[in-house]
Amino acid sequence: DPYPMGDVPDIYKPEAVVSTQSTGAVRLGEPTESYQERYGHYINLVDDPSRYSHIAGKQQIRIYVDGVFDMFHFGHARYIMQAKNMFPNTWVIAGVSSGETTSELKGRTVMSEEERCESVRQCRYVDEVICPAPWCLTLDFLDKHNIDFVAQGGDPYPMGDVPDIYKPIKDAGRFLPVFRTNTVSTTELISRIIAEYDEFLTRNLERGFTRHDLGINILTEKRLRVKKRVEGVQKRIHDYVADFMAYFYEPVSHRIYAYLSEGEAEEEEEEETTRKEPSNSATNSSSGPA
Repeated sequence: DPYPMGDVPDIYKPEAVVSTQSTGAVRLGEPTESYQERYGHYINLVDDPSRYSHIAGKQQIRIYVDGVFDMFHFGHARYIMQAKNMFPNTWVIAGVSSGETTSELKGRTVMSEEERCESVRQCRYVDEVICPAPWCLTLDFLDKHNIDFVAQGGDPYPMGDVPDIYKPIKDAGRFLPVFRTNTVSTTELISRIIAEYDEFLTRNLERGFTRHDLGINILTEKRLRVKKRVEGVQKRIHDYVADFMAYFYEPVSHRIYAYLSEGEAEEEEEEETTRKEPSNSATNSSSGPA
């Protein structure tokens, strides 16, 4: 479909000329740091595989990662990437919790169970997806799916009276800790949206969503539309004042400043002339006949 922007009906047409400004994003042809430079500390995290006797002689190691994976983001991908790079030849199995279990134990998700599974399946580091996956893992589950290790954050994961649901896996020597990405989380992303609640609602109303689609009442819809109009009027007034200042006030102020500067220069010249006159008179009087 055409992608309109401003007066251009479709920015992807050959004749469309759209000005772009650099935003710091990586562009084709620009040198970037290598994969090793950026993610080297995430590669080959298991420095001595020989200490795990249950994988002796195996050519491929099967590692299991699990989570809700709601609003799949780069923190999730980096977690799975670490699991993929634990060993030279790794098969990554991603377990995605069911919508019912997640809603009961953690809360409602933004994406449906099917959407979360498909998002994880599209990750380049995932080889296999189990959905729905159990919230609490058992050794029987690992043996059933021929899983060698579980990769997760190293901190305990309490649930109810259980201080750490991964303790049985850790005790069996089949747990591999990974680094967490503290700069992003699904909860933090949702908080951003809530913080800009009115702005996102207004944007979606302008894009054709109805108040029923957005779950708001008619009063909220009217308030948002009025607010948008008021902001539009305020912007037009601001632009008008800016144009007035640019076309009228600034040139006049420059001329006034130039006039005043010229007047100050003349005054300084007169003062300099006045200072010189007495000295000239004194010189003339002293040079008369003796």
